Amino acid sequence: MEKNILYVSDLDGTLFNRNKRISKYTADTINRCIGLGMQFTVATARMPYGCDYRLEDIRINAPGILTNGVFLYDFAAGKIIEAEIIDKKAAQEVLNIFQKYNLSCFVYTYDRGGISLYYGDKSLETQTQYYSERALEKCRKVQLREELYSTAEKEQIVYMTYSGKQETLQSLCDELSLFKEVSYSFYLNIYNGLYCLEIYSKNASKRNAIRKLKKLVKCDELVVFGDNLNDLSMIEIADRSYAPQNALDKVKEMATDVIDDCDHDGVAKFLAQDWYGKENC
Repeated sequence: MEKNILYVSDLDGTLFNRNKRISKYTADTINRCIGLGMQFTVATARMPYGCDYRLEDIRINAPGILTNGVFLYDFAAGKIIEAEIIDKKAAQEVLNIFQKYNLSCFVYTYDRGGISLYYGDKSLETQTQYYSERALEKCRKVQLREELYSTAEKEQIVYMTYSGKQETLQSLCDELSLFKEVSYSFYLNIYNGLYCLEIYSKNASKRNAIRKLKKLVKCDELVVFGDNLNDLSMIEIADRSYAPQNALDKVKEMATDVIDDCDHDGVAKFLAQDWYGKENC
């Protein structure tokens, strides 16, 4: 009896090349493997609107894990299946920690009307990975709201984030490490050299989302691909894991093996070999 294998790939620095794109070879190869029965999806820090249009050329056939496990997302239907909500008091406490260090942040909320984005300082509009044209187009609301506490009180917060220098955020991370009601990721943005701090429910992570996904698709084996620190939680529970040559050293050390880099279709080349053999894909 053949194993039911689920393949899950990170996007930036893994499936995406350094231009944040998927090559024709990668799209064609993955689609051929999916056509032959492979189950494939992605796990990324990106919002739904930040990746769905970049993945249009791939016929993803399993729910995606988005925003570091905050959302399970149906790419075919273009809709969120499930969202992890941050406890209201926990969200307010996180805002207190930001204020202690004279920082503001972006706050994302979710309800059936969609995703809304609020931010507490106009200077944050320069952080274009969050305050982006795509966000302005796709979010239900994008709004400067200097009093973010009211957002925590009245709406369902799913995600809080800020981007800056490592030394600026390290003390804040140290405090968050002691606060058990939320989880966070702190990692280097490979495109701008700044560090991303992303905060979400204690129940949200790539690890926990993958556990849910495994039950949904009833897989026997989990194979993952990742390059950055926010991929470690899924690497830890995978049966096999692979890091592109451009991955951080810590990720490569933990992975089962290292594959070709993201600019040379490392994931797709591996899938062609691993699924049905190079001659079939």
